[in-house]
Amino acid sequence: MGEKTTSIIIGTLVCLLGMASWIDINGLWVQFPLMVHFLPEGWNLASYVVIISQVANIGPLIFVLLSKFTKYHLEVPTNYLIIGIGAISCLMLAFFWDRTSYVNGVEHSTALFTLSFLLTLVDCTSSVSFLAFMYVFPMRYMTPYFIGEGLSGFVPALVGLMQGEGGNPECRNSSVLNETSNITTYELSYYKPPPRFSIDAFFFFLAAMLLCSFVAFAMLNNLPMCKREQAMKVDTDKNVQLIDRKFADKGDQVIGDSDYFDQSTQTIELDFEESASSKSKTKSSLTKCDWVYMLLLEAWVNAIMNTVMTSIQTYSTLPYGNVAYHLAVTLGLMANPTACVFVHFLPTRNNILIGFITFLGSCIGAYIMWTALGSPYPVLCGSIWGEVLVVLAWIFMVGLLTYVKVMIGVICRDNGRKALMWCGAAMQAGSLIGSIVIFPLVNVLYLFTPNDPCGDTCWN
Repeated sequence: MGEKTTSIIIGTLVCLLGMASWIDINGLWVQFPLMVHFLPEGWNLASYVVIISQVANIGPLIFVLLSKFTKYHLEVPTNYLIIGIGAISCLMLAFFWDRTSYVNGVEHSTALFTLSFLLTLVDCTSSVSFLAFMYVFPMRYMTPYFIGEGLSGFVPALVGLMQGEGGNPECRNSSVLNETSNITTYELSYYKPPPRFSIDAFFFFLAAMLLCSFVAFAMLNNLPMCKREQAMKVDTDKNVQLIDRKFADKGDQVIGDSDYFDQSTQTIELDFEESASSKSKTKSSLTKCDWVYMLLLEAWVNAIMNTVMTSIQTYSTLPYGNVAYHLAVTLGLMANPTACVFVHFLPTRNNILIGFITFLGSCIGAYIMWTALGSPYPVLCGSIWGEVLVVLAWIFMVGLLTYVKVMIGVICRDNGRKALMWCGAAMQAGSLIGSIVIFPLVNVLYLFTPNDPCGDTCWN
């Protein structure tokens, strides 16, 4: 088998592995526009899942601590566990997503919350364990891995668009026969038109995709061609270590240097020098104030995107109809990988420009918050322009703030491992603070009001 064919096969398997990183939790979000009409939390459903997802960040912390204090490489068994739990959880969601129980006298979607916690737990852990596993492969396979990560949001969003939203809820007159008195009464009942295929079928699709990722990961571990690529990576690392040792000698003759380093090793040495040179050129010289500024922006962006706005998305879009909510969720997920493409082709390290993009995205977020606070009669209620504007607002807000989040991550990566760790800490801190702030506003103070399908709607 040729080298090109081998690279294509391994790249495809790596891409399928990358898809397993977030496809299940992204798929769950795609189903929220349908679920909110059937579950007891109603429009507050997203805010509950957001606060649950913050607890799931314990997953990567446990993985890092176990990896640090044990001599074993835990990424392979951890990845099998991650993908397996994700597939089983999606399969169970297909059967139990609408099962409820009473907690302190209040009905809650306990099955959905438990399974969503498992999905978020394994997906958060995949951010560290998948990358730890990818270290055994040559650098050229990182591109298909990140393509797979992008597809983990794009694919469920695309399938969600094909599924459709089923239309706006309706209020219908229905007859009820009292068998004791033989009297028929009429009352208004809530009816939700079904989508093209059910929520159950969607979760079966997610489970099938994760099963494909599980098989792909097993092949990456066991296929002879994959093992050869891993062996080549080990040999390359050893050569680079020898080169580092040679540089450390600062001119002292190492026995057998001229005989040992063949043409391929000389190429590695050249690449090593060029890489070090390019890294020193791209490494930005940021002041302490610049770092504080960047980390605050990262925390702010993650608070808005990951918790605050997702918690009130129902209130900002559902008053305009289920189509608006459905498109805002699915197209917003597609805007995320699109913004990452812009980071690749149109990067910027200008602090002022990054701040301006953050300000612009935040202003759009303020418009979204305005529509949510105006529920059930937000601005341009009942107008097609209101629906179009709110969907575009979600697309551009996600796109702009994702660009900022990823661009700051790139800048931190260029400044070393410690900077990247601080960037991750800022992301998690922002998400945590945002969830703590928004949850009581939605579920305790009730600042946001849902509509009544049999009364106050924009489409009646």
